[in-house]
This record gives sequence, structure tokens and C-alpha cells, in this order.
Amino acid sequence: MSFRRHPICGKLLVSTLVLCLVLPLFGCQGRTGSQPATEVERLVKLCRVWGYVKYTHPAFLLGQRDKDWDDELLALIPQVRELETHEEVNVLLHEWFASLGAVDYGTNKPMDIWANTAEEDKVVVADTSWTTDASYLGKDLASDLGQLAEIPDIKRLKAPVELFTARYLSEVSGPMFSEKDYADMDYGDVRYRLLGLFRVWNAVEYYFPYHDLLDTDWLSNLDEFIPQMLAGGDGLREDFIPGLWAEMGDEDFQSYAAAITALMVRMHDNHIGYGLMGITFAPFPVMEAEGKLVVSGTTEDCPLTQGDVILEVNGYDIYAFAETVKEYLPHSRDDIYLSRNWVYILSLAGEGKEEIGVTVLRDGKEETFPCTWVGEDEAALPVPFSYKHPEEPFRILDGMIGLVNPALLTTAMQYDMMDELRDTSGLIVDLRQYPNYYPKTFPAYFVPEIIPAFIHLNLSMAVPGTYIKVVDHVGCQPEDAQRGVYYYDKPVVVLIDEFSQSSGEWMAWAISKGEHVVLMGENTSGALDGVTELSIPGYFPYQFTAIGAYTDDGGQIQRVGLTPDIPVSRTIQGIKEGRDELMEAAVEYIVNHK
Repeated sequence: MSFRRHPICGKLLVSTLVLCLVLPLFGCQGRTGSQPATEVERLVKLCRVWGYVKYTHPAFLLGQRDKDWDDELLALIPQVRELETHEEVNVLLHEWFASLGAVDYGTNKPMDIWANTAEEDKVVVADTSWTTDASYLGKDLASDLGQLAEIPDIKRLKAPVELFTARYLSEVSGPMFSEKDYADMDYGDVRYRLLGLFRVWNAVEYYFPYHDLLDTDWLSNLDEFIPQMLAGGDGLREDFIPGLWAEMGDEDFQSYAAAITALMVRMHDNHIGYGLMGITFAPFPVMEAEGKLVVSGTTEDCPLTQGDVILEVNGYDIYAFAETVKEYLPHSRDDIYLSRNWVYILSLAGEGKEEIGVTVLRDGKEETFPCTWVGEDEAALPVPFSYKHPEEPFRILDGMIGLVNPALLTTAMQYDMMDELRDTSGLIVDLRQYPNYYPKTFPAYFVPEIIPAFIHLNLSMAVPGTYIKVVDHVGCQPEDAQRGVYYYDKPVVVLIDEFSQSSGEWMAWAISKGEHVVLMGENTSGALDGVTELSIPGYFPYQFTAIGAYTDDGGQIQRVGLTPDIPVSRTIQGIKEGRDELMEAAVEYIVNHK
């Protein structure tokens, strides 16, 4: 029976027990015994067994007998590919498990943080019931994996993953991977291609807290991507866009990079970094408004003007083209896909050329202009022009309204700043920009008492795929008051949109706990809390969200984002006129609520 624990409430959600037909050679998890197994089925089992053992066996956690988890897999792959039945795979993996030595951690002392956590605060993310399913693994291999239960309190001398504690918030902790990068990898070698896939799949399986938010079952991805790794460049799709990885290798590389990236994008995590390299970029900035890409500024020698609505690039209908490359561009939600990825969409449509024809809608008329694509250093940044580069940490607007730009703030600076803003009639905190610092003390000005604000899911190293629920508080503490922190009781508007992310989302929600604070704008990115980095063999390191975060009432943040109290959206006309409509709405709100 498989189960998952609800990520917030801690209630066990027991999956429906499927009654399998009791046939001699079949089980609930798949065919076993001497029944033939496809190559993909054999490799799926290898991936799962290797990954679970990698993260739990003392041979790897303690560095016993100089066992290297990658070398072990590279040796197993060709053997598994040559077998024919489930039983043969089970026997081979049982023998391999025995070769790792006894399951002896050198201590039985449990990890204190796990042992002392209440059961309702333990959160199960990964379903590991298959590890003891004899119908799937065979009796001997199921018995082997059954020995790998709760990991005791050990020093992980050479482990593939260790626990880091974020410096900005001592209660938040997540995984830190230790993996080889294989910079000189042969992309045509199936073993290393599968190593890359298996490494990524298992890292996400056990160290990504949001499996309940995935659009597809994570296990099913192996059935799709293993064949792609086996096919190599020969399996590259005809509609593949070469510009995705221009000048970065042959078709074997491109197919490998495409598969890894497509798998990563299925996490729908805006913390994932882009893996596109060697491409040229549009020379003008763009904003998304009303579902369209709108030129939001002008650059020298560019014939486009502010307010032009982009229709075609290099002959491509840009919106149809955006759909063709969507599987390779990270996005938490469809509604922010264009605004978060327009830089890459336009660049890929340009196919690495320098002179590009761009068709726009200007004053109701379609016109086409030649534009020169540029290198990465000259590219327009993927953020709206109106607040891309704040000139000062804060200033006072007309009507004695204070404006705070967190992108330029420091912890030390905030005390003098708030002294100067004490007598303003209201405050605007513009969190459409990314904070320059982790603003743990700033919300204290708006929340006079210590109150719960977030629920974090911290990684448990005792059992793979489990987390511990921790409540994070905000508000004015005695030491804050000693530094001169006071209660700002005037109206406060926190501006947010799809570029508000991570610590920006933390800051926005923490401030919004204040009585006189409203969130205004559009839904935030939906990628809050700790990030980890995983090296991909021969490719590039990528990062993803590895710590769970929810609002204090259990509200979802990942993918969903924070919802504004007062929705305000950009318009095509507003961009054309050079107006910051969200800022205008914030000023109007404060004027009306003095």
C-alpha cells in the first residue's frame, strides 16, 4: 500500500488499494518472476533501486570500501540491458546489494531532530512502499532494501547529499549535493546519458517537497525519457529547435540536453535555472500585458517603439512559436509563461541570426521592421523597464508618501531609512524587484507582536523523502525595539507581480501580516524558500526548490504564488504611454486611506 502525507495538515492520505489478480507471475507493482521485461522496465527498476540505495546505504553514506555510487551504476547498466526477465534483474541487483557489504552504520542512535518531532509534524513526500514489495523486487531484493529503514545519527563522510542550514534563517534546512560533473562526458555513451537522467530523477524524487503539485506522476517520466536517452541523437525530434543549444555540441548533446531540460521543466519550479547557451538576444525590452508581448522601451538604432505589440519574429507567429518551445522553458504557471520567458522565446525564434524581421501591431496597423539581435551582454533584461533599476533605496513622493526599493536596501540601512519615513502619510514597498538582503527584521515595523507567518518543510535526513514541519514567526522582538524599530500604523501597499519571487515573496507575505497592509498587483512567482544545486553530468549545474513553504494558514505558495488583496494589471495602452499603472494605483490607494 502506498501513501503520502498531506504536506501541511499531516493527515495520511492512503492511496486506494488496488486488488491485483493473484496470478503466479504478476504483482501489484509490475511483472516479476521469469516473465519477460522490456528494456525500459528493467532500467526503471535499476534507477529506483540504485537511487534508494545510494541515499541510504552506509557503503555510500560513510564511504565504506571506497564505493562510488556512479561507478556502481555505470557497471550495472550494460548488465541490466543484456538481461531478459524481471527475475534476472532482481537476482543481479540482489547480488550487487550483497557486494556493498553489511548494513552497519556503526551506531543505532536516532537523529534527535527526527526522534523528537511529533508524528503530526512529520511529512511524507516520497512513496517508498515499493522497496519492500516482493512481488516487484523478488523476496531477496525486497529483504535487502527492507534493511534500509531509518538512518541513525551518523557523520556523512562521503555521502551524495548532506544537510545545509541557510544562514538567513536557522530553522530552514535542505539538501546539499556532492556529485561529479563529468565535464568531458561522451554524450553518445548511453551509460552516462542514463546516469544523468537517473541522478536528476532520484534527486527530485527524494529532495523536492512538491510532488503533490506535479502535473504528471514523477515515476511515469522514466518510461518516457529512458527511450530518449537510449536513442541519443538518432531520436531527436524533427521539430526540435537547434537554437536551444546553439554551437554547444552535436545531436547527441542536443538530445541529452533536451531530455534533461524537459524533465526539469515538468517540476514547474521558477527556481530552476535556464540551460540555453550560445544564442543571440532581442535588443529591446518587453513586457507582457493582456496576453501579448509589448515593447516596453526603445534602444538606439532599433526601429521599434514603446507600445508596439509583437506579432511575428523571423517569420514565426510568436505566440504559436512560444508553444513549441514551452516544454524547455521553466514556468510555474501558464499565465506567467510569456512574461517570465519572453527573452528566450524571442531569441530562439531568431535562430541565432543577426538581422531579424519583427512584425508588430502599431496604432492598429501591422508593420515589419529589421532589428539586429545582440550578444548576451547587450540583451535587455527580462524585467519591466519601469522598475528595472531603482536609483535610490527610498524616497518620498508627492503627498508625503514613502517609497521603498528593497533591491538597494541593506539591513543596516533600514533603520535610518525608517526614521526618515516615520512621518510619511503612507508607504509603498515595491517588491516587483528582488530584495538585496534577507529582510528578517523589516516586517517588525508593521507587525508589532510575534505571530506565525509561514510553515516550512525542512528536510529530514533520517528517512529519504520525508520532511519536518516548522513554524516561522515574524514581528517586533525586544532586540528590534532596542534598535529603534517602531510600529508604522499608516497605510502600506506592497506591490507584487510575477517577478516577486523567493525572498521577495517571503518579505511580501511577512509585511502583509500587518493590520494596515495590503498586497497590490498580480500573483507572485510561486517559488519561495531554500534552493539547492545539483550538477548534471557533462551538462550544467541547475538549481531547484528543496524546502517547502506555505502560509501560516496552510495556503499554497509554490506554483500558485501570493494573491494580491487588490488586483491591478498592466495594459497595452499604459505601456505605450510609459506609465507604471501598479505604482499609480498604490499612490491612489494611500491618498484615499490617509
